Amino acid sequence: MHDDTSATHPSKALPVRETPGFGAEPQPIVTDAPQTKLGGIYVGPPLIRGALLNSFWDGIMANGMTALNDTFGIAAAIALRASSMGIALLSSLPMLLGSLAQFFLPAWADPKKGRKHYVLWGVRAQILFLFLAGFAGWVPGRFAPMAYIALFVSASVSANLTGPYWVAWMGDLIPGTARGRHFAWRSVFFSWSYLSCSLTAGMISRHYDAHNAPWVLFACVFAAAASLRGVSFVFMARQYEPVSSLALEAFSPLGFRPGRDFLIYCVATGLYQGAASMSGPFFSVWYLRDLHFSYLFLSICLSTTVFGSIAFSGFWGRLADNLGTSRVLWISGLLVALIPFPYVFFQSKWVIWACCFYSGATWGGYNLANFNHMLNATDSQHRSHYIAFASLVVGLIGCGFSLMGGFLATRLPVFFGWQLQSLFLLSGLLRLGIFAAFFRSFREYRNSLPKASLSIYMELPGFRMGAGLIRTVFRGFRSV
Repeated sequence: MHDDTSATHPSKALPVRETPGFGAEPQPIVTDAPQTKLGGIYVGPPLIRGALLNSFWDGIMANGMTALNDTFGIAAAIALRASSMGIALLSSLPMLLGSLAQFFLPAWADPKKGRKHYVLWGVRAQILFLFLAGFAGWVPGRFAPMAYIALFVSASVSANLTGPYWVAWMGDLIPGTARGRHFAWRSVFFSWSYLSCSLTAGMISRHYDAHNAPWVLFACVFAAAASLRGVSFVFMARQYEPVSSLALEAFSPLGFRPGRDFLIYCVATGLYQGAASMSGPFFSVWYLRDLHFSYLFLSICLSTTVFGSIAFSGFWGRLADNLGTSRVLWISGLLVALIPFPYVFFQSKWVIWACCFYSGATWGGYNLANFNHMLNATDSQHRSHYIAFASLVVGLIGCGFSLMGGFLATRLPVFFGWQLQSLFLLSGLLRLGIFAAFFRSFREYRNSLPKASLSIYMELPGFRMGAGLIRTVFRGFRSV
């Protein structure tokens, strides 16, 4: 990896002062400062590079926390014998409460404090609730699942609360022409952070499953997650906030009127992700409760998902920059819609791991394109408001679908080996229907795109080697 140490020091072209921390005045960007690179991509003057470098380390730690939460969040609820509806609430309430808070936060937020102020408060709250969630298992009797769900949901909501401010903050830092490649570059390292934490936790807990795990295991996991988020907070507090971030205009939530194209996009992605969230939490339930797989198996599932994301991140980043986000949303949306169908017919560990790899590869492209499409569809002045509105639509729809999944999980007929397989089938059919109805109508917001080239497909894993092998064989036949 390249040497990043110089990015943390003030440049001679800038005023000699420390990078602003929590509550400090932001520094102006010197437009004639030399252009610098991060990850082989030009990102702007040294001040911007330093901010992105702090954001990089913040993301490394935050993804470690996310890995622990993803591996053991639902597993802890299963260990406490939470109901199917309780597990649905574990995934739906963060979407609902977080999106409502995001949408109404700008109505009472003080514009003079900037975005960074509120993002840091959200992270502080998440650290506290994660730490407390580790003690929920010792709450007496039937109140333990309720206490755990309340605390874990509160931690998730705290993070989601200021999501639009963070996205708008990042959108101000990264030029639109480089966003796809920069976020793809970041995602590789974030994925390795996620991977290492998930596998380490899985190896430590390899002798436990949903039927014999002591609660002290989960207490240690959530304490570690809170600690990783604490380190993440330190890097985030050092991150530069552009001057434009302070120009947060007055916002009236009830009077907000987005354009037709943006509204269609929000409804379409909300329905699509809602159809996915209907079955999403119950894959882990199926593995742990029904198939009796260990926590190590679950961590390997998450790790192979991350491997898929890593393998295809460069391909999706270049595809988004060259073809536009609307086309990549269409391609990845179709591929994501097919994810649930193999789970309907197969229960083999090897098939499940292969499906997890495919899931990571396709969802990685969808999430990257969706994130960049939202940035391209909004201007910097109103970006946080549009993102908050999009989060509200996705949260409301996603919560409804997730609760529907919790309701249907114990009521659908058993078409195959397990009742949850019927839920997977229904989720896949809904994704395909929503994709067919909406995804062709997305507008491309970038006015000019580079001419597409077949060289993009050289980024596909194994494509370059396979193409070279085919050329070699073909030349052999030509010489005969």
